[in-house]
Amino acid sequence: MRANFHAHTSFSFDGCPEATVDAMCESAIAHGLSLIALTDHCDINGEIEGIYPVLDKEGVFAAVQAAKQKYADRLTVLFGVELGQATQYPAEARALLQKYPYDIVLASLHNLAHTPDFYYMSKPDAEFPAPQLSEMTDSEIGALFSRVLEETMALLDFDGIHVLTHLTYMHRYVRRVGKELDFGSFTPALTALFEKMIRRGVALELNVSTLYREGVTMPTPELIALYRRTGGRLISVGSDAHHPDRVTFSFDRAAEILRDCDFTELAVPTANGILTFPI
Repeated sequence: MRANFHAHTSFSFDGCPEATVDAMCESAIAHGLSLIALTDHCDINGEIEGIYPVLDKEGVFAAVQAAKQKYADRLTVLFGVELGQATQYPAEARALLQKYPYDIVLASLHNLAHTPDFYYMSKPDAEFPAPQLSEMTDSEIGALFSRVLEETMALLDFDGIHVLTHLTYMHRYVRRVGKELDFGSFTPALTALFEKMIRRGVALELNVSTLYREGVTMPTPELIALYRRTGGRLISVGSDAHHPDRVTFSFDRAAEILRDCDFTELAVPTANGILTFPI
């Protein structure tokens, strides 16, 4: 695969200093990519509530526009954003998308409404106090995931998004505390979610960033297969890289998963139409 539709730079609040826009582009070229989408974090709720530093939106816009010109003969650079929790502050999220000419918008859900990021729910010593997944029963964890699916269904009504990223983000932190999330009981709800994605023309992302630590993709191969059986055709791949060295992390495994699920190409909606790449 020669495209990565989810990567971060040092502009993201959790980006590495080495992950400059130029460094990410140079790494993409060195790893044989023909396209990279730079999709820095803008967690609307986190910015408004003072949880995360505010993204330097003007700075990243200028840097990516410069990179588009600088690498035009070697690499297609998409100006994107990972828009977190858009439905929690919809007016502010809409204003952001109206102000900047994003090529691609990734929609993510890192936390439920009025609930801390799942990251903090796996760290009892975290800066922000949070209920701990390690202390929850399987039933309570299942109830949380039900809420994830409900909020994600609502997120799909938000105009302007192209890709639903790391659908099972919660799962990575459930696994970090030594527990597991059984998706089997959620098949009807997941099928309904995938059907809505298909109607709305939103792609599902296969995110491979969790393979190195949690040993599983987001979502799992089984859920990618369910999406395909449901009729899903729009599929994206993202390394979710926050460092230049990880621009194509586990892309070989991603290709295996997609081929096993009968995908032959990436098909990713953008502001300028659907982009396709052979797998």
